[in-house]
Amino acid sequence: MQLQTPPVRDLVLLGGGHAHVQVLRSFAMKPLPGVRLTIIAREVLTPYSGMLPGHIAGIYNADEIHIDLGPLAVFASARLIADEVVALDLENHRLELSQHPALRFDLLSINTGAVPLGVGEHVIPVKPIGRFLPGWEEVKRTVQPGQRVSVVGAGAGGVELVLAMRRSLPASVDLRLVSEDFLDQFPSGVGRRMRRALESSGVDLQLGFRVDTVAAGELVSDDGRRLESQHTFWVTNVAAPTWPAAAGLATDEAGFISVDRHLQSISHPQVFAAGDIADLQHQERPKAGVFAVREGPTLSANLRRSILGRPLKRFNAQQRFLVMIGTGNRRAVATKGRFVVEGAWVWRWKNWLDRRFMSRFNELSQMPQPKSELPEALRAEAPDLMRCGGCGSKLGASPLLRVLDRLPAQNFSQVALGLGDDAAIVRSEGRDVILTVDGFRSLLSDTYLFGRITAHHALNDILAMGGKGVSALALATVPLMAEAMMEDDLYQMLRGAVDVLNESDVALVGGHSAEGAELSLSLTVTGVANGGALLAKSGLRSGDVLLLTKPIGTGVVLAGHMRGQVDSATLQHTIESLDTSNAAAIGVLKAFNPSAATDVSGFGLLGHLAEMLRGAAQGVELDLASVPVLPGAADQMAAGVNSSLQENNERVLSDFSADPACDANQLRLLVDPQTSGGLLAGVPADRADECLQALHAAGYSQAARIGQVRAGEWRILAQQGATADPSSGE
Repeated sequence: MQLQTPPVRDLVLLGGGHAHVQVLRSFAMKPLPGVRLTIIAREVLTPYSGMLPGHIAGIYNADEIHIDLGPLAVFASARLIADEVVALDLENHRLELSQHPALRFDLLSINTGAVPLGVGEHVIPVKPIGRFLPGWEEVKRTVQPGQRVSVVGAGAGGVELVLAMRRSLPASVDLRLVSEDFLDQFPSGVGRRMRRALESSGVDLQLGFRVDTVAAGELVSDDGRRLESQHTFWVTNVAAPTWPAAAGLATDEAGFISVDRHLQSISHPQVFAAGDIADLQHQERPKAGVFAVREGPTLSANLRRSILGRPLKRFNAQQRFLVMIGTGNRRAVATKGRFVVEGAWVWRWKNWLDRRFMSRFNELSQMPQPKSELPEALRAEAPDLMRCGGCGSKLGASPLLRVLDRLPAQNFSQVALGLGDDAAIVRSEGRDVILTVDGFRSLLSDTYLFGRITAHHALNDILAMGGKGVSALALATVPLMAEAMMEDDLYQMLRGAVDVLNESDVALVGGHSAEGAELSLSLTVTGVANGGALLAKSGLRSGDVLLLTKPIGTGVVLAGHMRGQVDSATLQHTIESLDTSNAAAIGVLKAFNPSAATDVSGFGLLGHLAEMLRGAAQGVELDLASVPVLPGAADQMAAGVNSSLQENNERVLSDFSADPACDANQLRLLVDPQTSGGLLAGVPADRADECLQALHAAGYSQAARIGQVRAGEWRILAQQGATADPSSGE
């Protein structure tokens, strides 16, 4: 029985601009049943232009001026895809993306901003801001005394920016503002006040200079004059990207998308646009962030109304609007119409308005916990309803082992290695064939990435044994939606899996698809030996050094992300680890005569290490401080976040003797369930350092030496290097 309303419309927000963050918040506060929301953004940290000069002046830190689309998308139950558009297929309702397969839409809203116009390799454009900030930081780090830094463009943005730069750059650096005109669109009182601010700050104002070209070390005007400039920032003249016009959207002469008073394309009603990318027909206004902010509520309302078939609301762009220009020293000038004021109180007013706007998107309420409908007498035995995806959603080790023990015995001569190892080895016509199956429900809103990660994870069992995948079968489950949406999800997921399988020369030869409650994917992989004997978990030798090729922590980070508590930068580190193949790692390890290997997955590092130790009848000394951990994982664990499998996994901790100085949360991270985790291998002590260096050279920068196999008990030491000399083999 389908208890929830299935999605029937795909609403895609292209770009993370000032209007779209308001759409996300609007749909978070009041979802529209039957609509699936997706946001695509090149940069998932969206800078707020109004606070950029304050950041340059050192008043705000980077977090204070950015809206993090990751938690905001979780809050809005929206899919987030970190990518940028390269083309638009309006006839087939598809977006061509740089790093993802084409994505379908029913209704499209565009808020991607403009691109710099007339700049070359010697210029740092201020738009897009996300690409400007690294350039600014590099200039601030490398600029030399006596060098000249130029800001081209004396509109409000250029004047405010150059005054902010003056507060951050050494006095020995010459700072210049270059422009053909100066704040011409404002009352004369604004110009007088800003000239005084520039003079008192020591900024050189060069007017009547129309920059034609920027060469290495100089600016050249259209009449041939030259100005020295080692570093040049461009705050004037923006252009439209080429793809809207190329797709057939109606645009103005400059290529900006022409929209009517409803922010709807005048040529394609399934497309809306706002912000710098939009040309407001009959309401031409400057390309300023204030309009994107003001367009947000109207855009949110009209996207809803368009889906519901209701009349659209009009957006009326103000002709007179409040502008506040900071002077870099916690003072500002404000103007509206002919009204002009200045002072520290204006800055405080501006600061209050900016912070209030940002708080709406960065101070989100806690994700509501699903409510149990069980009678109170039964609730104590109920599992947590907020379940994780990935390996955090697997069945725990204890119930799994109990079930396997209850199954009828199976004795087949062709089975060389069966239940209990990473993969099974079956002899077929004199050759060993490796078989494994793995999969889970979706752990990310990005369906393509989920397919890639699932394929990496499924291949890991084959790779851990030193084998090579040959073929795969897929079991794909897609939730009930409109047929076109189900088709697209199935394609995105399988495309991600096939891209990874192709990278590993593994053929997808068949499978089965089904409708289910949640998106999920499983792969059955067949493999063969890939040169040399296959590795089993049980081969550890006393004296072996344990190497781990990837950091741990995917389970708790993904659990925190599901609750909207993980920032996008932290999540990106985890995604990069999840989307990293172990193929090169096993190639390195095999060159150093490993005794055993396994991939670290659902039962956590300690759970899989315990399997290896039991099979080899060995003890261990594990260096807790040496175990690499993903950024943010320790913070999430300390905050009380747990993946669904955490409690069951912690039972293995009782099998280990931990140093009293060991941190409790660090110990708990050792059993965090991993998805697409690294390889854990035992290598000879005298070759461990060389092997570790080779792993680093192969791209596994966080690969680490985490302990040593020894006779005796299973010990966890608090301090790195507390083990005896590994070369002794004792």
